[in-house]
Amino acid sequence: MLTNPIKFDLIKFAFAHLLLLFVATASAADVPVVGDEATFKFKLTVEAPSSLRDMLQNGLDLARWQSYESMTLSLLESLVTDAKAQALEAAATDGFFNAQAEVSIGEVERGMRTVRLKIVPGVAARVADTSIRLKPPDARAEARVGREWPLLSGQLFTQPAWNAAKKSAVDELSRERYFGAAVAESQATIDPVKNEANLSLVLDPGPAFGFGPVSVTGLKRYPAEIVTYLAPFKPGDPYSRQDVEVFLRRLNATNYFASSQVIVDGNRATASAAPVRVSVIEAPTRRLDAGVGYSTDTLYRASVAWRDVDVFDNAYRFHTELSVESRVQRLGATFELPTNAGGWNDTFESTASRTDIENLVTRGIVVGVTRRDIDERRQPAFGLSYYYEFQQPLDAPSDLARALFARYEYVWRTTDDLIFPRNGAIAALRLGAGLPGGSTQKFARAVGQLEWFHSFTRRDILALRGEVGKVFAATSQGIPQALLFRTGGDTTVRGYAYQSLGVQTGSAIVGGRNYALASAEMTHWMADSWGLAAFVDSGNATDSFSNFQFKTGYGAGVRVKSPIGPLRLDVARGQDAAKIRLHFSVGLAF
Repeated sequence: MLTNPIKFDLIKFAFAHLLLLFVATASAADVPVVGDEATFKFKLTVEAPSSLRDMLQNGLDLARWQSYESMTLSLLESLVTDAKAQALEAAATDGFFNAQAEVSIGEVERGMRTVRLKIVPGVAARVADTSIRLKPPDARAEARVGREWPLLSGQLFTQPAWNAAKKSAVDELSRERYFGAAVAESQATIDPVKNEANLSLVLDPGPAFGFGPVSVTGLKRYPAEIVTYLAPFKPGDPYSRQDVEVFLRRLNATNYFASSQVIVDGNRATASAAPVRVSVIEAPTRRLDAGVGYSTDTLYRASVAWRDVDVFDNAYRFHTELSVESRVQRLGATFELPTNAGGWNDTFESTASRTDIENLVTRGIVVGVTRRDIDERRQPAFGLSYYYEFQQPLDAPSDLARALFARYEYVWRTTDDLIFPRNGAIAALRLGAGLPGGSTQKFARAVGQLEWFHSFTRRDILALRGEVGKVFAATSQGIPQALLFRTGGDTTVRGYAYQSLGVQTGSAIVGGRNYALASAEMTHWMADSWGLAAFVDSGNATDSFSNFQFKTGYGAGVRVKSPIGPLRLDVARGQDAAKIRLHFSVGLAF
């Protein structure tokens, strides 16, 4: 039986139409719709210099909408418009004032679009000129702020650098006298054609501040004088931030306190006699410490120490320590009285030690008393010590040395900072004599030291150092090694082993009666906390200046700032030693 072909085609057409309608309905069910718009998710990619990329990738409003499940094209286009403006603003903040921003929106693929943001930064703006003024004027303070101004001509201009420079200027101005200094006016004028920034800063110094009365809170065990006698200023003295830092350092050095704060009242109404409030938390009086370490001079070390800072309930401080190093073994004890009203510290010391350095073995004891002024700027000290020492150089006769040694020293510090000096000098004169009756032989001793610092720029500092010493005696025999001179090592002539420069006696190096050292070091601070240095050291110790020959070492190293001074890690070569040595030291040389 023949079927009707037209009827059959109509059936097939109806079936196909129903199938297509079903598929379309199912597909539409998988695409969410907001209003009349299909929704999707998107992923943002940023093409920009590294200094901008991370900030844009995380900081744009557009970036934060990437996790939104119901994004629509109209909303995305609005966000893209905002993103362009935000990107150009971010580029300007980073010093690019002619930047261009391009954004492309990709097609939907599996419910996801790709949005590409491209930043063409152009030429960065650089500082052309800077004007810094004080209102009212103070030429000396203005010059000091100008010397320390970090944003120099030719450097890249960025908003963070500009903000940091203004803060630095206020900090520098408030370092002396003008504790309440602030920014009065600031303006950065950008020339987008020349890509230059002209800066203008007006500072309000405010009234000159002076220290007022000192009040102390937190004391339970100690009298207030334990704190007030340590102040490096008197009421009426001009304000100095360095004096506040010295005060804090002295308080912490006593070990009386677990925490201490010195706060100067910033109220301009009481500027001429600003009250000083000291808050302390007393530390436990007794403490046991133990540790291990390594020194490039004396190698491996283990130590144990006991401290009591309130002996007899009178704030007397006692400290004893046993230190065992590869080349030096020492047992020492100190007994220190509290600082008196005149600013003097009295210390009683005793040490028993054994050393084995450059084939010279010494065994001895030292006992003594020292009175020292706590003023770090002008610091006299005097004392009396008794040395008893047995010396045994390899392949040479042994010697027994005794000395009742009276000594006087004076240290001058004119540096701008006591821990991290950039300008100024440190000088020391040390004099002493072995007294007759208590010494194996009569002798006198003199040492002069000078270190000078000069900053060529904010980050480049030159340090020149010279030392000379002489023992006035007919012979070195009978004089303790600690009062003679040997050199070489971490803090003297780098590139040579510790105390390896001296007088050859048998197979040992012993101390000589004459000593000289010269050193030059240039440091470039790569950042505020660390820098690189290059240096040349030259020196020696002999029994006579007539046959004195300088031994030279040179090298380079890393400097890192720490609370106790610069950490130095140096690699040096001794010209005569023909060997590369590693040296590590902390703080200033003297």
